[in-house]
Amino acid sequence: MTLDALRALAASVGFPNPALAAAVAMAESGGDPNAVGDDGTSLGLWQIHLPAHPEFASENLFDPVTNARAALAISHGGATWQPWSTFNSGAYLRWYLGAGAIALLLVVSGLAIAGHWRGR
Repeated sequence: MTLDALRALAASVGFPNPALAAAVAMAESGGDPNAVGDDGTSLGLWQIHLPAHPEFASENLFDPVTNARAALAISHGGATWQPWSTFNSGAYLRWYLGAGAIALLLVVSGLAIAGHWRGR
């Protein structure tokens, strides 16, 4: 799925910030609803980790809507993303901010650090 399609999906199931939800999904699965990770224990777009969330084991997590609803529940309605390693590592920012914004952020951060080191 494209990033735009993931945003639309996230909005359709009720995520308050569909752009953030879509960015996490892209970082987790590359937009592939059939993605399988963690030795077969994480499934679908948001890579729902079955050992941590056995309540979803009987659901078809390869279905995008079902996976999105599971992610919505796990994230407490989009309020917390700590269960996703790509959120914790910042990998989702590539899709959330876009490459241009990240480059600008790095430049600004670098200037701030350089200024600090020079005693400014």
